[in-house]
Amino acid sequence: MSQSGSVAPPPTASAEAAGPSRWIISAGWDIVLFIGTPALILPLMWLSRQRFSDQTIYALVTAFGATGHHLPGMMRAYGDRALFRRFRLRFTLVPALLLAVSLPLLFTELRQGMMVVLLFWGFWHGLMQVYGFVRIYDAKVGQHDARTATLDWWLCFAWFGAGLVNSDGRMFQILEVFYQTGGPVIPANWFGGFRTAWNALTLLITLGFLGHLVGGLSRNRPANPVKLATLALSIAYWWFAMVMIDNIVIGLALFEIFHDVQYLAIVWVFNQKRVDSDPDVGSFSQFLFRRSWAMLGLYVGLVLGYGFLGNLQAQTDIKPLQNTLVALVWTSTLLHFYLDGFVWKVRERGTQKGLGIDDPQGTDDSRPLTEGMIHAMKWIPFVGAVLLLTASQWWQRGVHATPEERDRLETLRYERLVQAVPTYDHAHLTLGTRRAAAGDFAAARRSFTFALKFSHDNNAAAHYNLGLVLAGQKEFAPAIEHYKKSLSLDPRSVESHFALAAALQSQSQTVDAEKHFLAALEFNPDFAAAHLGLGGLYRSTGQFQQAEQRLLRAIELLEGTPGDGRDLRAARDQLRLVRDASR
Repeated sequence: MSQSGSVAPPPTASAEAAGPSRWIISAGWDIVLFIGTPALILPLMWLSRQRFSDQTIYALVTAFGATGHHLPGMMRAYGDRALFRRFRLRFTLVPALLLAVSLPLLFTELRQGMMVVLLFWGFWHGLMQVYGFVRIYDAKVGQHDARTATLDWWLCFAWFGAGLVNSDGRMFQILEVFYQTGGPVIPANWFGGFRTAWNALTLLITLGFLGHLVGGLSRNRPANPVKLATLALSIAYWWFAMVMIDNIVIGLALFEIFHDVQYLAIVWVFNQKRVDSDPDVGSFSQFLFRRSWAMLGLYVGLVLGYGFLGNLQAQTDIKPLQNTLVALVWTSTLLHFYLDGFVWKVRERGTQKGLGIDDPQGTDDSRPLTEGMIHAMKWIPFVGAVLLLTASQWWQRGVHATPEERDRLETLRYERLVQAVPTYDHAHLTLGTRRAAAGDFAAARRSFTFALKFSHDNNAAAHYNLGLVLAGQKEFAPAIEHYKKSLSLDPRSVESHFALAAALQSQSQTVDAEKHFLAALEFNPDFAAAHLGLGGLYRSTGQFQQAEQRLLRAIELLEGTPGDGRDLRAARDQLRLVRDASR
């Protein structure tokens, strides 16, 4: 607060009177927002996991981060008057094209092809953002060597790819979605060979990069240490999040937060410089990107609000509305990837001006017609990939027409997935659930046992599912132990509380059974099965009034719900018995 009472604006990349700076904002803020951000994210994530489940954390990051951070890119594209004039056709036609592609896929349930495209384009987008920061820091100190830029790109591509192929969780996710499109089953030894080849290529590229660094030192042209720190820390954090974190959900959330913080900060700083230096930037940008804490708060609030809107699809069960909302999120995601591919070109003078870069060799921002034609041709791989994968999924449905045939094929594919990532616990867990659903309890039991082995006994879902199989085979004592272990790992699991209560009730341990039925209802008051279970328990102990209350609530919740009506009939039968006994 100054003496006049005005609030000091937040730190920004203001013009440096002493000349160009090697930093985008300043040493301290660059370290916090662009380079050393993981040092803040990791303790924050640790604290969050003490209170929230991993799935909740991932859902929040996906909604308010992954979707929310699309908005700043759109602010850049549609709020900058000069930029919009340059790319008016792209900015107006492409969103409509992406929505027109997304909606039919969702309404025909042929979405898996687009999921494959989103996975790989998202990977590309993440590595290119890191590469962009690397190039900015080199340009800040006047280093524009083409060979250095090429080696920087290859290093980012190789190491980000290495983090991907060495992540059992990420590869399982990619292969699973690929198989769901009808893609051919890849032999496990091919996957291992590809991983080995990629790692060897990464080593060669790294050696070439290091050799180039040494050569620069010998020519008295040392590399920018800020650039090297950005490269090293970004790649190390990606490797940590993808390979070293056992839970792929948390790994993805960790890197998504890093990516989002970088992006929100660079858009804010860039647009402030645009407002300072270009009167033609547009009224929206001039209003929002002012040097004010209030405007910074509004900016963050708009991002969070956009993320909330992107999460609305998870709040509705109306299928047509849900599909439409998902299509809008897909359109937003693809548009974000697309826009970032050309509106941030560091070699262009307009971008350099917004980043505080002084490069006499920078290119003009003009866009000749031939460039537009070439750009249009670049859409062919995207459209071709979506069409090919969609056709593959559609063909699979036609060839394997019956549900039994599709189930057998899916089980075979999950068996191959287990062979591709044999030490990944989630692969065994997923195969086990499919085997259990098919009634092959012996094979399911083996799968869940392997899942626990490779998770070092720390997979709550595997304990829960193994307990279900054991209970189904009337082995209640070991089933109860697995349910308890599941709850020690995930105390808020409604399903585990309910399953444990049912198993305890079968062993006449009614006091403990009641406690866990009530715990399930504490986390989900509308869990009809728990009300039904409690009704049966109270009937068996002669507590007829409590039994009637619970059974009536179960019937109220079950009426009108989809299913075979078995639970509803059981609740009505129990209620009749209770009323007969209480007369």
